Amino acid sequence: MRLLILASESKRRVDILRMMGFKFLVIPSGVREDIQAVNPLLTARSLAFKKSFTVWREYKYATVIGADTLVVLGNRAMGKPKNQEEAKRMLTALSGRWHKVITAVSVISPRRRVLFHDITLVKFRHIEEKEIEDYIKTQEPMDKAGAYAVQGFGATFIERIVGDYYTVMGLPAFKTYKVLKDVLD
Repeated sequence: MRLLILASESKRRVDILRMMGFKFLVIPSGVREDIQAVNPLLTARSLAFKKSFTVWREYKYATVIGADTLVVLGNRAMGKPKNQEEAKRMLTALSGRWHKVITAVSVISPRRRVLFHDITLVKFRHIEEKEIEDYIKTQEPMDKAGAYAVQGFGATFIERIVGDYYTVMGLPAFKTYKVLKDVLD
């Protein structure tokens, strides 16, 4: 079995890969996550590829996986909030509405390159302003796309999910497992 490297600092992605039974190293890519409002899907795919390729250039004998998650409301992409005010704006905008979560994944090995994505729909219940302020005080939203964690207290805002829960968490489990098993075997 080839060496697998996760090009991410995300504890959620680490947890998902471990849950799937993979053994891997974590080597963050250091790629800046600049969000281009033009096309959220292409932005997520581009960032996922840049993250994996940046690490793979240094470890060409390994298989490297990179991912990027964006929350999309209408045509507006939301990455990680830069500060508490931006987190509040994001959560206020998402309150009572449906949005998309796009997670793009790039897998690069010496023999193959695979780039794919998954989209999950999420419906937020109406969130009171005080709830938003209290949630932001927990600091949970500060390193999450769209300023919420589906696996944390942010789950209390979610009325419905249509699609892969793990896509919202940061790594689509079904598609990722299938691709990694194919590439690593």
